[in-house]
Amino acid sequence: MLRYEGRYERLFGIKTMQIKKSDDEQNFHYQGASYLVLLDLFKKLPEYLKNKNFVDIGSGKGRALFCAEYSGFNSLIGVELDRELVDIANENIGKYLLKRKESHFKFVCENALHFVIPENTGVFYFFNPFSENIMKEVEKNISARQIHNGSEIFIIYVNPQFKNVWENAGYETYYKEGNSRYTEALIFRKKGS
Repeated sequence: MLRYEGRYERLFGIKTMQIKKSDDEQNFHYQGASYLVLLDLFKKLPEYLKNKNFVDIGSGKGRALFCAEYSGFNSLIGVELDRELVDIANENIGKYLLKRKESHFKFVCENALHFVIPENTGVFYFFNPFSENIMKEVEKNISARQIHNGSEIFIIYVNPQFKNVWENAGYETYYKEGNSRYTEALIFRKKGS
């Protein structure tokens, strides 16, 4: 697995491998999800989503968004609370070797609880970034936007520790990555009205 991680880091020209610990009990440490898992998950999404905003909540150094861009998504937004990680993600934009001219990255240093969801957002990505309480509040924000717009929403959740938050809010499992003993990731969908 580490061989693939290093290979994709070189292919993309970015640096996202190092883990950053967090002393905050509500916001968890930074670690990039596996490149192979990310690229596989993004293939499972409907093609029309590539014309919508792709938002990574707890974006860290940006790995998931670079994989999303590589997979054909054009409007990529990272929301990260840690200023140091946002600075690294912005440095990675300049180093990213495979950027397509039609794509656009934006990394913001902001608390996910205060993030204003832009119009035309179709995909949200999480790699278990924070506690269940924060996840519930973020879900409420996303669902309120979905109700307001009447649009379909997809949630990609890697290491889905609090999957019940999404299930209880009426999101259906669209795809499961893993086996009978371990769920690596889930893609949830909530249809528009």
